[in-house]
Amino acid sequence: MSSVFFIKNHYLQSYSNFFKSLQFQKWKKRTRQKKKMAQFNNFFLPIALFILFLSIPPSCAHNKTHNSTTSQQHDSYKGCFSKIYAFGDSFTDTGNANFLGGFKSFFEGIISHSSSGFNKPTNRLSNGRLVIDFLSETLSLPYLPPYKDTSSNFSSGVNFAIAGSTSLSGEHFINFRLGHGHDLWWKTMPENFQTQINWFSKFIGEVECKGKDEKSCKTDVGNGLFWIGDMGMSDYIRTFGSSISARWLSEIAVGHVCNVLKTVLNKGGKYIVVQGLPPAGCLAVDLLHCPLTDRDHMGCSARANSIITAHNELLLKKIAEIEKQYSGCVIIYADYFNAYRAILANLSKYHFEEPFKACCGTGHGEFNCDSNQMCGLSGTSACKDPSKYISWDGLHLTEAMHQHLADLFFKQGFCKPSFDVLIKSKMGASYK
Repeated sequence: MSSVFFIKNHYLQSYSNFFKSLQFQKWKKRTRQKKKMAQFNNFFLPIALFILFLSIPPSCAHNKTHNSTTSQQHDSYKGCFSKIYAFGDSFTDTGNANFLGGFKSFFEGIISHSSSGFNKPTNRLSNGRLVIDFLSETLSLPYLPPYKDTSSNFSSGVNFAIAGSTSLSGEHFINFRLGHGHDLWWKTMPENFQTQINWFSKFIGEVECKGKDEKSCKTDVGNGLFWIGDMGMSDYIRTFGSSISARWLSEIAVGHVCNVLKTVLNKGGKYIVVQGLPPAGCLAVDLLHCPLTDRDHMGCSARANSIITAHNELLLKKIAEIEKQYSGCVIIYADYFNAYRAILANLSKYHFEEPFKACCGTGHGEFNCDSNQMCGLSGTSACKDPSKYISWDGLHLTEAMHQHLADLFFKQGFCKPSFDVLIKSKMGASYK
């Protein structure tokens, strides 16, 4: 009886130990699972949160208030400059030609065709903003008022550019009968670039530096950003096909750019952007008269672009010479020619469908362009979606093209040296 009890008791004890062991093994297994789950969470939870953060739109993540075209990387441009001074022709003019009266009927017509985001008369030869306007946005400054608008506030800068300006004097237009036949959209006697130099000198003396000594005046002027837009385009377009030597004209045109540059430097300017000329041979006004045998691989006039290339090469050479004469200044070159061609070579990337055809014109012909009936005159109309066109009227560019060019200049390295170099020089150690 006792042996039976012993066996029974032993069996029960063994069963209890087995059960406890089994429970212990299950507990160890659950503990290992919990540890693995904790390790999994510690590893993957930060990754999940990071992916979630990346999915948040920049406008939510950063609470940006300025134009969407300005990237986070270049938000630091804000406050770099408090003023901009601009020179140039129709690619930069924000109203001077209109105030001078030479383009009155043309401007009234072209404004009626404009459908830009301004929602008001722009006084610009485009359907909207120009590169100079995107520069103002990049620096978080107001759009530049034209010098001839006496009611404007010039505290953030002034624009001296005049559409149609030329390097050639009035005598040349009389002697060579240049520009006749285009009176509907250009004055027969255009303004010379010297006019802008005179305006600038007068503005500095009577407005910007009034009551200041020369040293303090130069200090104030030196804090501004100077934009010398394209100069010479009107000369080349007016003289294509004439007896005027292209090489001689390049020397005259580049000489005027250098005169503006030296005037700015002598007044105290230190931070300057000099813009090269765009490929005129890719514009409809030139292609209208360009034989098919003169077309390059992009469809542009090879002869016209070779002239512009020579102009830009001479300009770069002269800029380098001037830089050696003035210490402490930063002069960068905006490579308009290659920026334009980069867009032309990859239309789909920039959402363009029409590389040469004008958005606004008569509605006839391959290029929708007639040099005797330009956009703005009776019988012309604008396309429905200018953002798909590079050309606004066969000579001037759409807002979309100006926007992409500005992006290439300020953010994509199409300034030599880069735009960042100028900003860093101005801000010093405070720029990051």
